[in-house]
Amino acid sequence: MQRSDHLAVIQELDPHRDYAEIYRLMVFHEFPWDLRTAGKLMIWHLYALPSTARVVGSTDALLERAEGTALTFGDLIEHGLDSPQGRATIRLVNRSHRGWPITTEDHRYALAGLTVTTLRWLDRHGWRRPSTNERVAVAVFFAELGRRMGVPDLPRDPDVLADYLAGYERDRLAYTAEGRRCSERTIAMARARVPRPLAPLVGPAIAALLDDPVRAAVGLPRAGRAVCWSLRTMLYVRRRLLRFLPPRRVPTTPRTRRGLPPLLPGDPLPAAGHAPVPG
Repeated sequence: MQRSDHLAVIQELDPHRDYAEIYRLMVFHEFPWDLRTAGKLMIWHLYALPSTARVVGSTDALLERAEGTALTFGDLIEHGLDSPQGRATIRLVNRSHRGWPITTEDHRYALAGLTVTTLRWLDRHGWRRPSTNERVAVAVFFAELGRRMGVPDLPRDPDVLADYLAGYERDRLAYTAEGRRCSERTIAMARARVPRPLAPLVGPAIAALLDDPVRAAVGLPRAGRAVCWSLRTMLYVRRRLLRFLPPRRVPTTPRTRRGLPPLLPGDPLPAAGHAPVPG
């Protein structure tokens, strides 16, 4: 296989009809680490919005159920939104949101943010920029997911979504104690998963990757120049090296990464949190 083989397949597909297959190829074959990282950074956008920060801060669901949420989202991508596994997973997600003060607009913001954050990360740090088909497919995937979650009429144009997100965050992002506490707890969880000498760099690295309005709203100080330069250099070198590697023959899913068997119809579903977060 050649490095461009998956892209060649994607270019032959219709992003409005084949959005699920295009997104599956992106997440599991073309950009698995990139899209996991972009999805995790999106969590800080939720912390920076007072309405969602209050929900997460009061339930700790997004932190405590991070493993189940990653598996849930991976199963949706692997099997499709309308597969038996997909329908059961969406029912579980919708049930998990009942009883909490999560509005339709909060869901709209989260889904738009996942779309825009994904494409923005790939533009900045991906081994290649996403094609037009991929951009449209990502927007359509989250619009279709939103429709099944009771969020109608989410734009399917990635540029329209980017404009919506910019205006929404400009008007509504704000510092809250809940958002800062969620940020601090998430950083603490991340520190526990890296080698001890690297633990002090986790917070500054996250701050360097976030846009300034989001970073300020969750109470993170600016990262130092040395951290920013080192991070940019590592991401640049990684991007250049990946261009010369062969494509993945075996999909990298949340379940394969954890050594778990695929989800079959009727299998127990993992506990889902309050937002889909790629794992």
